[in-house]
Amino acid sequence: MMCPKDIYQAHLDAVGQALWDMDFSTVLDHLHYPCFIETDDATLHIPTRESYLPSLKSLRANLTRHGVTAYYRICREAIFAHEDPNRIEGIHEVYALSGATPVIEPCLTQMTLIQRDEKWLGAGLRAATSNTHWQLIKHPEPKNGSPAATAELKETQS
Repeated sequence: MMCPKDIYQAHLDAVGQALWDMDFSTVLDHLHYPCFIETDDATLHIPTRESYLPSLKSLRANLTRHGVTAYYRICREAIFAHEDPNRIEGIHEVYALSGATPVIEPCLTQMTLIQRDEKWLGAGLRAATSNTHWQLIKHPEPKNGSPAATAELKETQS
């Protein structure tokens, strides 16, 4: 059996690379639903794959807008949950760099992984940062039946 820190880092690497490559489907494949993301000033409950897509696109666009050339997440600590070998609790640090210079202040993040069908999936994430800076969370706009709202809904479902 792999150690929890190796499992956690492998998950960070796979999801981070998929986000960087704008392979949102792969990112969504690495999550358990429902799940959540929480920052110092916002919380997003994610009931389905489709409901998280706007936030993923927002985060990736924000990284590009800030001139980020490298995005890394490094595991600092990870352990199997007490009496549950199918759950890992861990802490990692997030780095968004332009060359070797941090573009956004690195932040610590706590994440829970759970094992389902022999795959480790993200079940919840708490980032010690302001959503204003990272834009990890984008709440869906109210749908009012307008053509623009309908087009946006179709985009989030593709």
